[in-house]
Formats: sequence, C-alpha cells, structure tokens
Amino acid sequence: MILPLSFLSAITFPLALDQAYGNPGPCSGNCWAHDPGLWQRESDGKYFLFSTGKGIHISSADNLGGPWAEIGYALPSGSTIAHGGNDDLWAPDVHYEDGTYYMYYVVSTLGSRSSVIGVATSTTMEPGSWTDHGSTGLSTDGSQKYNAIDANWIQVDDTSILNFGSYWNGLYQVDMASPLKIEDGAPNNIAYNASGDHAIEASFLFHYGDFYYLFFSSGQASKYETDRPAPGDEYRINVCRSESAREDFVDKDGVPCLESGGTTVLASHDYVYAPGGQGVLNDRSLGPVLYYHYANTDIGLAVEQFQLGWNKLSWIDGWPCV
Repeated sequence: MILPLSFLSAITFPLALDQAYGNPGPCSGNCWAHDPGLWQRESDGKYFLFSTGKGIHISSADNLGGPWAEIGYALPSGSTIAHGGNDDLWAPDVHYEDGTYYMYYVVSTLGSRSSVIGVATSTTMEPGSWTDHGSTGLSTDGSQKYNAIDANWIQVDDTSILNFGSYWNGLYQVDMASPLKIEDGAPNNIAYNASGDHAIEASFLFHYGDFYYLFFSSGQASKYETDRPAPGDEYRINVCRSESAREDFVDKDGVPCLESGGTTVLASHDYVYAPGGQGVLNDRSLGPVLYYHYANTDIGLAVEQFQLGWNKLSWIDGWPCV
C-alpha cells in the first residue's frame, strides 16, 4: 500500500545538529532510478543512467538535470548466465576503457547468497548495442563468507580491481585478469558492519587527491511503504578512505571500516528519505558528483517511486561532503 501524500509530507527525520545535507540537484523528465550506474559518453558528453530491473533499464539525457527519458534495456532478453534471476538483473556499474563501455551486473534473487556477477560490453551504451559476456568468474553458492553482489570496477596503478559484497561479512575486492574475468585467488575483505543483520553493500571506490574513498550504503534498503524501519535505520551513504585502495580503510574518526567504521556523507533529511545505491561520476563540468537513488516523501516510498539524486561533492579536511 502506498502511504497518502499528506502522511508522507508530515514525516520528519532526525538530523544531527552538526550535520546539514544539501538537497539533490535538479531532475526533470523520468527521474526514476534504482541502484543507479551513471556515465557520460566519451564522444558527446551525453548522460546514460542504468538501473536495476529486467535487462537493466537505460535512461539518457543531454544534461545531468534532465529531462531524462527511459530508452530501453541493455540486455532485453536477460543474461546468458544460467542462474535464478537472470531475467531481472541488478546493480549495474559502468566504466569506459579503450573504446569500450563495460557494464557489470548481478544475477541473484532476494535474500540469497547464491549470486553471479556478469559483464556486458558496448561501444555506444545505447539499447541494442550491448553484448553479454556472461559470468566474470565471480560467484557464490552460499558457502562463502561474502555475497557476489554490487560490483564496482576501478583501476589502481596497473591493476584492475572489482569491489563487491552485500551483508554477511561485508565488502570485498578481487583483482581482474581482464575487463571480462577475475583473477584466481581469495577476495580481500575491506569493510564490515558488525551490528544487527550486517547491513552494508553497494561499495564504490573513488580516487581523489592522496586517498581512495570507499563509499557504501548501510541500513534497510527498501520495503519502506510496508515495513518502515526506526528512524536512522534506513539506507544512508557512508565513507571510509585508504591511501592504498587495498587495506586500512578508516573513517573520519579513525575507526577501521573492518570494525564497523563509516562516516555518513548523506542521510535522510527534508523530503529525501533513505539515499543509497550510490556512485561517483567525475563530471566534465562539475567535477566529482555523488549520485544515488532515494525515496521522495512528496511522491512515495515504494521502489517503483525511487528518484535519481545527485549532489556535487566538496572535500573539507580531506573528507567528502555534499
């Protein structure tokens, strides 16, 4: 059941007295998003937005603020991976390398630790241009301490790294043998949430200045219209940082990310509820931009009503803020 707008508008959220968050930048057109992946096309700067669901929804816009229009799916027939959930793909992450766009995605089902991370490629990002290459070789069957969810690629020196993980023992990373396949070897644990059900996911590693910043989401991710959590237990965006990108991630107070550390970058405020599923786009005009989905309390709390949010990032004393 969708809560009436009059009720939603009356919801207030706690906000620490020493913390204020900027509201999202403008968004017009179809601003729906869920676990978004965002990229600017190299040839013309056009924006492409990828979201969880079916064969990965694709929207595009000439400007970050829109108007956004949904234009189709990356893999309209689903994934070639023979695994439950291969017709409803999750958590796209896109990057560009040597004339090709790579999109990592997840094949899984809700609540399962049996998951596979796949990859598809395109030279334009347009619907109809994507080729599915199936599994990256990163999968879980329930026996591992981690889940193969929420992939995020980054280049660190001469090595490509894939970050991933959701709940259980937290966030991990593994080296890539190529953009399509992972290296053999045990993944490296980089962050963990010891509290409750270990709600931590959606890792995104971004290099800025002398540090690698590990952005991640903590808290309950959905079901807000039927099972809204206690204030502060909903999705929020946290960060830790490391000089190596491999280990020793700590938050602003020096608490290790492997010991439940994490400094909040963005949380519920005003009409913005439960921001998360985030990434960082190095926008050609604005510089680093934090993008995410959130529930707009003036619209509704259901996943089908989530909105694209974005804020220009600033750094104060070496830490990102919006």
